[in-house]
Amino acid sequence: MKKSIPLKNVLFYIMRLSLVQLVLIALFTSFALARNGYGQDLLNRRITLQVTNQKVETILDKLAKASGIRFMYSPELIQAGRATSLKVKDVKLAIVLNELLTPLKITYEVSGDQVLLKRMPLFGQQQVIETTPRFLTEKNADVVVAGQVIDNTGGTVPGATIVLKGSGSIGTTTDANGQFKLNLPESGAHTLVVSSIGYVTQEVLVNNRTRLEIVLVTDVKSLNEVVVVGYGTQRKGDVTGALTSISAENFKDQPVTRLDQALQGRAAGVQVTSSAGAPGGDVRIRIRGSNSINGDNSPLYVVDGFVGADFNNINAQDIASMEVLKDASATAIYGSRGANGVIIITTKGGSKKGMQVNFNTRISTSEVLKKINTLNAADFAQVVNERQAATGGNPIYTPAQIAGYQQNSGTNWQDQILRKAVGQEYQLGVSGGNEKTTYLISTNYLNQNGIINNSDYKRYAIRSNIASQISDKFSVRLNFTGTRRENHNTGGTAARSGALAQAFAWAPTTPVQDADGNYTYRDPVGSIFENPVALTTDADNRTNSTTANLIGGVRYEFVPGLALDVQYGVNYNNQQGKYYSGPVIANRLPRASRTSGEQITLQNTNTLTFKRVFNTIHRLDITGVFETQQQTGESFYANAANLTYPAQSFNNLALAESNQIGSGYGKWSLLSYLGRVNYALKDRYLVSATVRRDGSSKFQGKNRYSVFPSMALGWKLSEEKFMQSQHLFSNLKIRGSWGLTGNQGINPYGTLSTYITNVDDAAVAFRSGYFTNGVTNGIILGNPGNPDLKWETTEQINGGADMSFLNGKVTLSVDYFVKNTRDLLLNQPLPDYVGGNSILRNVGRVQNKGWEFSLEATPIDKNNFSWNTSLNVSLLQNKVVSLSSTSDTIYASNEFVLIPGQSLTSFWGLRYMGTWKPNEADKATSYGEKPGDAHYQDLNGDGVINVADYQVIGNGQPRTSLGWNNTFTYKRLSLNIFFQGLFDFSKLNYTYANGIVGSTDARQPTFADIKNRYIPGVNETSDIPAFSNVKENFYVQSTRFLEKGDFVRLKNISLSYNLPKSTLKNIGTVSVFVSATNLLTFTQYKGIDPESTSNGSGDIGQNIDYGSYPNSKTITGGLSLTF
Repeated sequence: MKKSIPLKNVLFYIMRLSLVQLVLIALFTSFALARNGYGQDLLNRRITLQVTNQKVETILDKLAKASGIRFMYSPELIQAGRATSLKVKDVKLAIVLNELLTPLKITYEVSGDQVLLKRMPLFGQQQVIETTPRFLTEKNADVVVAGQVIDNTGGTVPGATIVLKGSGSIGTTTDANGQFKLNLPESGAHTLVVSSIGYVTQEVLVNNRTRLEIVLVTDVKSLNEVVVVGYGTQRKGDVTGALTSISAENFKDQPVTRLDQALQGRAAGVQVTSSAGAPGGDVRIRIRGSNSINGDNSPLYVVDGFVGADFNNINAQDIASMEVLKDASATAIYGSRGANGVIIITTKGGSKKGMQVNFNTRISTSEVLKKINTLNAADFAQVVNERQAATGGNPIYTPAQIAGYQQNSGTNWQDQILRKAVGQEYQLGVSGGNEKTTYLISTNYLNQNGIINNSDYKRYAIRSNIASQISDKFSVRLNFTGTRRENHNTGGTAARSGALAQAFAWAPTTPVQDADGNYTYRDPVGSIFENPVALTTDADNRTNSTTANLIGGVRYEFVPGLALDVQYGVNYNNQQGKYYSGPVIANRLPRASRTSGEQITLQNTNTLTFKRVFNTIHRLDITGVFETQQQTGESFYANAANLTYPAQSFNNLALAESNQIGSGYGKWSLLSYLGRVNYALKDRYLVSATVRRDGSSKFQGKNRYSVFPSMALGWKLSEEKFMQSQHLFSNLKIRGSWGLTGNQGINPYGTLSTYITNVDDAAVAFRSGYFTNGVTNGIILGNPGNPDLKWETTEQINGGADMSFLNGKVTLSVDYFVKNTRDLLLNQPLPDYVGGNSILRNVGRVQNKGWEFSLEATPIDKNNFSWNTSLNVSLLQNKVVSLSSTSDTIYASNEFVLIPGQSLTSFWGLRYMGTWKPNEADKATSYGEKPGDAHYQDLNGDGVINVADYQVIGNGQPRTSLGWNNTFTYKRLSLNIFFQGLFDFSKLNYTYANGIVGSTDARQPTFADIKNRYIPGVNETSDIPAFSNVKENFYVQSTRFLEKGDFVRLKNISLSYNLPKSTLKNIGTVSVFVSATNLLTFTQYKGIDPESTSNGSGDIGQNIDYGSYPNSKTITGGLSLTF
């Protein structure tokens, strides 16, 4: 019996065959169209070549290999023995031929893939070499203009193009001596457009002159510069998205050691905050605000094509360039991980110039930005006694003790834990290669001591980048990076019980050590926590991270314009944590713990690209990618309390009174398909479209896959004919974009229900004879799973303009954006009758919108002196649009609240009105207070100050950021001055509250400001409350301690000098520099550092200062040798 075939299967096969036929038809049609424009496409191929003083024949051979063409000529024509030089980077072949052949009086014709060289006609009969557009001498012209084109150093510019503006056909080129001659129409005003590779295009009015001398200025930033975008490259002038490019040249004069330092203040829309000033400490990087409440808001890092890299493992001296992708049209190609922006890092490679050895060394010394003015011992004792008297207590210090303190001044706890810290860095690199293969090997060692005692950071790094062009069509590459990071006591000072917070809480009358030389165990007068000095010496907290990253790729070009790139990458990361607290700081019960974890990430990226120019005006760039990524992680921990042998710290956890162990495992994978089409018509009208489909193992069912599209349009108005008569803009482009990106910021098993098995929770339900027979382990239900969870999705629109003035001396970019993030992942509490706990759901929306401005200029460039300046300003507004349907207010922490219409980082507390003044005595009495007591706003007017009077009192996220970089160069001397600032944000200064209130943590005030408190009959204008037992005087969660965090910082000032080559007998170069980082800070903030925070790199809870590790003021000297 015949088996019937279902109709749906037949239809499926027919559709599949039709699809294959459609693809084949489209492909062959493309090649057919391409063949018609093959000659022009050949001339549009982009060439990078650098040869010095070589024979013309040799240069033509290299050009043939680089472009895939053949030259036909006679040796006599090219004067085969003649030597010349050529240096071009990513320039059209037509322009390269123009520059090379014009001085030799040679022209050419294109036939298929062959270029026939022939002698140029005499000048009077000359047909100008064809480029794009095609220039022809006007036959009926009867006005002759001649002259010479030179550069700003006085040298001639051969091969420069001179075109009559608006004609599109009348033009010529300069000869080997920069001379030219051009026939112009008799009537009309004549403006010549003069251009050449590497120079800013000039417009020159003829004004009836017959002889002209035209000076071209070197083009610092060409619009033809190529920038890296997701899964490819693009001409900067053709970019339609919001993108900022930063090269190593931008920070070469500054002693940066990490990516965040190189990025800070240099890109509009990017906020980089050194939240922990410890060496190797936490940093917060945000692009266009924070989108997620529970998820990570850090951008995605892509290093040499590997997606999801850790920027901490990148040696800043290995960075060649960084591209910051900000709008959806740029980031949508990264789909579910692009919502927070993308930073693409390209590392340095080898050079075809031959071997080069580079050695850099830096030595630095750091100290705290400033110290807080605290009470000396005598003043402290006097203030304590005055407080005792005002509150009905007995004096604590006798007059004799106070007199003694006046002699020895007591203990300055800041001096005891802070120090001048030394740092050193060494970099050794070897690079080189030939026409086929390039290589780079670099090693780096960094050792930085922290300004808090017994804290330091070390980093060891090695990198090897090798690339080889096996044939004209086939190339391979292999990159390896190894990094070892060692943090020692760099993360434990940010808490209220940390060393710095306690340095402001311990009494200056308490000695560091007792008479026997042991640490003072408890402060009898001040703090309730441990000895600040002991916190730095009796703790040994180490976090070591070892990372190895290997990336290998091959590229094959089937035909010119069609290429396949296959890349594999593996990243291995191992973290080891070792933590020990000695008896002095652990209540005489020394404890220790160990943690261990490793992650292995595998990535495969397959990229097919098709680039072609049709009929000279249609430029098409198509990219298709299939990508997979998988990460597997394992971890375990072990804790031990009351160690038997404390001297063995974390190296013998088994010998302890009690132990606890645990382990974990996680695995996730991502499957992605994506495509992008870039199209340009006449190099004026630009279109870019992207779509990506991601499938994540973190989600279930229909929510496992999601699609992220984007669209962008651009228009180069300056290329239009109606703009040719204006002289304001030398370049003007407007652009707009829309797109969707996602965030899969949940753990790999976030959709599944959890169970609790730890002793503290699960054993409570199943215990038998707790005090006699021990604890019986059990298992209880944790948070229930939610199989309906889906991606957070961010929709963004962007409008922008790029413009340049004064022939490229000034460039300005402006962007306006609106980002709306929906389906926020939030934990919602569940009622007890369903088991309690909480469930993760998609509820709520957040919006970020703002303006970005980037300005670059070269105001001065003459007589061996130049000044280059760049300024960027960002304005950001962040707000919660909506939350869950059951509640419009979520208390994120004691200090922060989430309310629709308010910022994601809204401070929650009382509004402080100052102290009650004598003329307000009656009103103060109604609240049970008196003049001199703290006065808070009674928001609801019920006559009681309590939590019902809490309100939004500030915003923890800076709304304005600024970066201003200046480089002054005179001959071999260079001066760099860089300012950075954050504005319009609040900072909750718990450190100051702790030192001025004298309540729970620090039982007595230690800050010198307390001497300016309200004193009845003496000082009745002060807003520092008088000593009193009224509880309101001890409230700290209020605007009394919420300060303006705005600051402007002289982030860096560097002076460098390049010694003459004769210093090393012309075998190498030497440069020396001296630099100061964080030299000056302008702020009204009372704390040490307005930038650091106790909440690390998180978003909700940022800008609370409770003894956070401050940034330091650093002086660095360095030397660079290149051979």
